[in-house]
Amino acid sequence: MKRIARLRELMKERMIDYVILGPGSNMFYLTGFTEEQMERPLFLIIDSWNVYFLAPKLYEEQLSHFNIPVVSYSDDENPYKKLNIEKGKSIAIDDTLWSSFTIDIINNFSPSQIIKANEIMKELRIIKQDEEIEIMKEGVRIAEKSFLNAINHIKPGLNEKKIAKMLVDEFLNNGADGVSFEPIVTSGPNTSMPHLRSTTREIKQGDILIFDFGIKYKGYSTDTTRVVSIGKPIEEIVKIFEIVKEAQQKAEDMIKENVQACEIDKVARQVISNYGFSKYFIHRTGHGIGIDVHEEPYIAPNYKRKIEKNMVFTIEPGIYLPEKFGIRIEDMVYVNSKAVVMNNLQKDEIFIV
Repeated sequence: MKRIARLRELMKERMIDYVILGPGSNMFYLTGFTEEQMERPLFLIIDSWNVYFLAPKLYEEQLSHFNIPVVSYSDDENPYKKLNIEKGKSIAIDDTLWSSFTIDIINNFSPSQIIKANEIMKELRIIKQDEEIEIMKEGVRIAEKSFLNAINHIKPGLNEKKIAKMLVDEFLNNGADGVSFEPIVTSGPNTSMPHLRSTTREIKQGDILIFDFGIKYKGYSTDTTRVVSIGKPIEEIVKIFEIVKEAQQKAEDMIKENVQACEIDKVARQVISNYGFSKYFIHRTGHGIGIDVHEEPYIAPNYKRKIEKNMVFTIEPGIYLPEKFGIRIEDMVYVNSKAVVMNNLQKDEIFIV
């Protein structure tokens, strides 16, 4: 309940009367309850005195284990009539709540102001507690072990989708709860497209592969990228890899408390620019990670927030040469005076199989 107490402090500071959260990362952060949204309202309501779930009766027993009161409703009842919310008040609504629910809240309670709940929730979640960092470190260990097991089975003739499935199977076999995102396993010219999902392209001798992968473990996400080559890579690939590696290392060296996030991005971008490849670095240098795989802070050109102790984020510069190949190296780091890299996977050299 400490997290809810802190939320109430922020609500008071910002004159927010109610916070309404739906199933998702914010609800999980405050309660530990995880569920998908469905067509029936399932909300967590927080005001200055009360916190309770509004839920269909079919969740009543399930929610009873979370030490938070449950207001339940049957299918023939109007759930909004059961909410203890005054009309004309300020309400913060979960960013990912379905628009149909948001419209119903507006129509029923005529709020004086509607705010994105993440504007205050991010202030709670951006600084990780030590136990959150430990969970993510264990998640990284599981993900890396799975990656190493999977690449032992790579051979020419397999296609990207089959390799991605092998990786997911390894995750589950090694203790992951699931994936934090669908793995990106691309090969050859497909690697020049940073977020292309795995295709049926068959890998062949001489190809490079990008493995961008993450797992869910105890509710938290991981995210790592490494480069694999089928046989010895060509000189141009090695050259680009070395540039990206230098950019990543200098960005990680720049990380310390009170440095602006945009300055870290600038360092990585400057290295790549010095070699003449600035137009081929087409995304931010990193993103926060926690319950969600992408959350605050962002290591990006216009993100001026200062880095603080126990922030967790990725550092992942890349160079992408259209229709040829792309290279990206990605670590997860947390801040304890300076960057502490969670990953143990080698990154000094391309993995050769």
